[in-house]
Amino acid sequence: MRFDIRDLYNELTKEGIIFCFCGPASQLIVEGIGETLLQRIRLEGTDTGVVGRVFQVFVEQMQNIVSHSAERVISEGDEGQLRVGIVVVGREKDRFYVRCGNFVENEQAESMRDRLAVLQAMEKDQLKTLYKEALRQAETDSGAKMGLGFIAMARKASEPINFEITRIDETRSFFTMTTII
Repeated sequence: MRFDIRDLYNELTKEGIIFCFCGPASQLIVEGIGETLLQRIRLEGTDTGVVGRVFQVFVEQMQNIVSHSAERVISEGDEGQLRVGIVVVGREKDRFYVRCGNFVENEQAESMRDRLAVLQAMEKDQLKTLYKEALRQAETDSGAKMGLGFIAMARKASEPINFEITRIDETRSFFTMTTII
């Protein structure tokens, strides 16, 4: 089988993709890649507020993979278990988008779908109120932090978040989310 990296490069460029990561992720990888992404977006002369929102959404999507991906790779050393996914950052005209994908367990998929559908339908002021409530609850209940990232991404987005959960087999589905900034 022949794989032409130049063709991939040309396709990514044509689609406005300025950054793509696919593979096992850890907190250290998120930090290193995040800094590189920040520099890349700043080089384009992007408004500071937009740079911050793109970066924050990128970090939240990578954290989602690191914390919740059902695809795991066991590594030696301090890393332990790495989780696998894909994150793409692109630019279409005057807007950025951050898109992620990873496998999730089917038992999690339905609750994710329900939670995200609610966030998708909310207005900015409703999202702000929900975020504040979730922060207060997270201070006393560590399990409450799970949905905080989704709320934060919905708040940073310039339009409702877009997501899809596709059942793959009896145990797993593939989760995809796009946030436009």
